[in-house]
Amino acid sequence: MSSTKSRSKSEVRVTVQARIDKQTKDAAMAAFKAMGMDMSTGISIYLNQVAHDQRMPFTPSAADPLDATLADALADVKAGRVEHADNYAAYKAAMDKL
Repeated sequence: MSSTKSRSKSEVRVTVQARIDKQTKDAAMAAFKAMGMDMSTGISIYLNQVAHDQRMPFTPSAADPLDATLADALADVKAGRVEHADNYAAYKAAMDKL
């Protein structure tokens, strides 16, 4: 009699393949290793989270979050809300006032 446990249909393992650049793969592998897991485990955790929540565990965006910050900074410059310093002493004096 065999002692191997049979898996239900939901427990059958499949192979998932994805194409990604080497630099990203290597960085992800290093991050997973630092967390004590391999790439397969990390990807499995991600996919299980997506399946459980029916959404990605982060908000994908086409806009760079720094774009809004840059736009705000440029608006401040145009509106004259930015102080300028001609040298380090003037800069330090302005910072000391804050």
